[in-house]
Amino acid sequence: MLKLGLVLVLLSTTSLAQARDVSALQVGVEYARENLDKAEAEHNANQQRVSESEKRLAQAQKTLTEDRQKAAASKKNLEASRMKYEKAQQLLDQAWKQP
Repeated sequence: MLKLGLVLVLLSTTSLAQARDVSALQVGVEYARENLDKAEAEHNANQQRVSESEKRLAQAQKTLTEDRQKAAASKKNLEASRMKYEKAQQLLDQAWKQP
């Protein structure tokens, strides 16, 4: 009978230890799950920011291309206007020189 009691005490102690181990494992799983959820949320937020930055970059590149084209066109206009001005100035200078 005493042996049976000792076996029951050992089994209940073992079961209690196993229950504590399972409980500790459950806590560990919950902690890991919370960390996973936080990491996923952070990753999703970062991916969203990357996507938004890429859109802004694409728009900025488009604007830059347009601005470069406008600058090239305005340079041609400036050069043509300068040539017309110089020509007009020469004609005026010649008119003043003539008696």
